[in-house]
Amino acid sequence: MRNTTTVRRATGAALGALLLVGATACGGSDQVDKETGVPAPRTGAPSAPSTQGAPTPVPPAAPGPGADRLKALALAPGETTGPYQAGEPVLDEPINESYEVTPAVCAPLTSLGKAGHTAQAYAHTSVPGELTGVGTDILLRSYKDGTAADAALKSLAAAGKSCAGGYTEDRMLAEGKVLKVEAVQAPKLGDEAQAYRIVVQDVKEKNLSLYKYLTVIRSGAVTLSFRSDILDIKDFGAVPPEIVTAQWEKFAKGSGASS
Repeated sequence: MRNTTTVRRATGAALGALLLVGATACGGSDQVDKETGVPAPRTGAPSAPSTQGAPTPVPPAAPGPGADRLKALALAPGETTGPYQAGEPVLDEPINESYEVTPAVCAPLTSLGKAGHTAQAYAHTSVPGELTGVGTDILLRSYKDGTAADAALKSLAAAGKSCAGGYTEDRMLAEGKVLKVEAVQAPKLGDEAQAYRIVVQDVKEKNLSLYKYLTVIRSGAVTLSFRSDILDIKDFGAVPPEIVTAQWEKFAKGSGASS
């Protein structure tokens, strides 16, 4: 992974509710108030299940914005937050989007690229002048509707559980070994969010472990993913929160999303 990330950074230096209807049609035994004509509640009818803590449902008919709009909502080259600065992406998407994964159920932890998105925008942030600073790939993706975006998050959650003990990445030039995946605290933003700490075996020195962090937020039919790594063996703790906050605020302001 060190080799692949170095190539990417070096290249970048040189060259993202249905309404309930028909209540009276469910049965003919509902009683009607004689004065108002409004159906009265049935005695003993089950109460609606609680949705507290559950992902916010999204109307299936609400599509995500197109590529040009997503690009306008992503952090632009030159924008800064804390010590981090967005740069001009050399590629159309992070290099890990081309990786193959075994077993396949683990793929969402490496790439959401095969999740059926309709448009995307990519940004990359780093600490200017620091080769060992934290780099973060930001990928905004639209889906045909909120249900499709929610399915991408569900596949990520399934991967997080099934692949906790690790999996293998085919990185084109080398085979990478993910040793461990664990869920960590996700930001309370959007309709739902997930975050993971991913421990990776160094390609050359098998006794060394490297660390990656992944955070994915869903807002309606859009996902915002943040994947951070570092050219060092230290555990840097999380996707830098200032990057998540800056990108979310720009997206929310431009799209009308609420946290």
